Amino acid sequence: MVDMQISYFEFPELAAVRDELVSRVNELIDAAHGAGRPVVLVRTEHARDRSTWTLNMDDDDEGFAFPGSEQSRFLDGLHTGGHVEVVKTRDNAFHGTSLREDLDRLGVDRMLLCGVSTHSCVAQTAIVAFDLGLRVAVARGAISSDNEELSEAMLRYLSDQKRQPVLDQPASIDLLASDWPGENSSTSSR
Repeated sequence: MVDMQISYFEFPELAAVRDELVSRVNELIDAAHGAGRPVVLVRTEHARDRSTWTLNMDDDDEGFAFPGSEQSRFLDGLHTGGHVEVVKTRDNAFHGTSLREDLDRLGVDRMLLCGVSTHSCVAQTAIVAFDLGLRVAVARGAISSDNEELSEAMLRYLSDQKRQPVLDQPASIDLLASDWPGENSSTSSR
């Protein structure tokens, strides 16, 4: 689950779908728990001293999601207890984080991504996961963005070029509850 935190829902487009998206993400978290699959919660934080800021943040002279701030908190109502948490400073959740090591420790070689924003953080994480040899599916029913045109283009790219399935909510829940294509519960990790 990527960036389901207050700072991203300051965008009006995301604020409008907040409650529905929290509900859909919670459905996936609950389905993962029911199937005995681990859940990793990824969120963004940036240092006030600008040391973790991206180029566009520097250009705009505007930071966000500082540690301990309201912006950096997960959304109210989100099922956040008992999960692995990864804090990132870039769109790609693997950059400078323990995500790959956490996945290896958990025996994970397949991921179902959900959260925000589709065209940036979700897509960049999916692309890097592909480069790292991880199988990825994207939960279309549990993602959103403030830029629909870019989001649709990125989903087509992930599906066509990276062969990462883009699944509706029922298919995402089914995927979590069953063996993934090519997965055998006695020989493959989850």
